[in-house]
Amino acid sequence: MTSNAPMHADPGIQIEAQIPDLKRYARSLTRTEDDANDLVQDCVERAILKWHLYRPGTNLRSWLFTMMRNVFISQKRREAVANRYMAQVVHDDTMIARPNQMHSVYLKETVKALDALSSQERAAVQMLGIDEMSHQDAAAVNSLPVGTMKSRLSRGRANLRTVLQMSDGDL
Repeated sequence: MTSNAPMHADPGIQIEAQIPDLKRYARSLTRTEDDANDLVQDCVERAILKWHLYRPGTNLRSWLFTMMRNVFISQKRREAVANRYMAQVVHDDTMIARPNQMHSVYLKETVKALDALSSQERAAVQMLGIDEMSHQDAAAVNSLPVGTMKSRLSRGRANLRTVLQMSDGDL
């Protein structure tokens, strides 16, 4: 609508006539159809709210385009601030030490469960599971066949799972 068009009492009628041009401009700013539709909606909403600031006799299309550009820039600034905030939160989150009470409790329960094993099973779990010795080395240290060490480790792990109430894949 040009500046020579008669002023209607309802701003919606005048603004509605500008929507096709607003959509084209919004697509050029946002590059996506959905974002463009959202931008047009935000611009129309602001134009209706700020209608009292529009001066009759001036170019309505220019007023709306300027408003749309300002809305777009404000949204981009807010997005940038939000992105910086989220990046900071993620960074801060990696710097925060999590409470270690659960680890302490779990460790105490595990040590207690290890103490409940027979000395042979405990030795097998310690050498093979904790110290990460090979089966051959652990068998040689205890002067036992490799199969016996494997059997003691298997029984020790099964007993630990039972005591610690764990499933087969947890230990």
